[in-house]
Amino acid sequence: MNRTPTPRKLPVTIISGFLGAGKTTLVNQLLQQRAPGSIGVVVNEFGEVGIDGQLIVAEEQALVEINNGCVCCTVRADLVGSVKALLARPQTGAAPMQRLIVETSGLADPAPVLQTFLADPDLREAVDLESVVTVVDALHLRRQLDDDIAREQVAFADVILINKLDLITADELIAIERTIRSLNPTAAIITSTRSKIRADALLDVRRFSLPTLLAIEPDLLDEGAHDHEHDTSIQSCALVEKGDLDATRFNRWINELVQQQGQQLMRMKGVLNFHAEARQFHFHSVHMLLEAEPGRAWQKDEPRENKFVFIGRNLDFPQLRESFLSCIH
Repeated sequence: MNRTPTPRKLPVTIISGFLGAGKTTLVNQLLQQRAPGSIGVVVNEFGEVGIDGQLIVAEEQALVEINNGCVCCTVRADLVGSVKALLARPQTGAAPMQRLIVETSGLADPAPVLQTFLADPDLREAVDLESVVTVVDALHLRRQLDDDIAREQVAFADVILINKLDLITADELIAIERTIRSLNPTAAIITSTRSKIRADALLDVRRFSLPTLLAIEPDLLDEGAHDHEHDTSIQSCALVEKGDLDATRFNRWINELVQQQGQQLMRMKGVLNFHAEARQFHFHSVHMLLEAEPGRAWQKDEPRENKFVFIGRNLDFPQLRESFLSCIH
């Protein structure tokens, strides 16, 4: 009697990490090393306006965005629905979909995300958790570990990628590794600059172990045990504004802003339209560290909008919007 072969479960890599650690850059590094369309991506953002989805180089049919909430709490059902929708999409890339990557928000607690994959019967049949990768920002990690979520992200990882190695000394790296080991003695530790890493160092290596995880978190699979609420002092403000930005005004404003409010501005990111510039500009900041680089060219029929997101504590959002608008040409 012929038996129908059991369908192969798609391996899933969860990429976690605090705000600005380099998660989206890592996703792009992995996508560039595999055939187009062979990796499906679910990306989740804390704010109501998605920036990271525009920065990811995945095939359109292989990408799902979840905005305005974290997959660890208010949009857990959206995570289930998004993965199922991605699995049901027609395969249009150069290769069939071979794996999934879920990039969580920088404020996501990994425990309920894992619980979602392990508890939903349909997902259990379709996908297989391969590993949880946590990207940490070497320059800001010590400050970030004051936050419970950042510590949880490190503790639940199977692999910890210490990123931004170029911004610290060898002695500082030793101290960071010691701190990480105090929170997670078993995870593999890898280092990188700009999240540059060989895909085979992270993918196709099964590191996730449910028994090991349950030894750390015995109630992981108990429904409701990991209901999660964010620190309400952390807020997100998103702007979508038409018009050409004046580069000189914007640079002066953004540098003054981080000098004055860099400690409370945890994260900023944007896709910007500068005057007389044919390309989009991608802007990122973590506290007082700023970075901007050109992206792809604007399409002829594409609205040239500025999208900008602020995440932080005790921010005056009306004032931020007004000062941003003052940079428009």
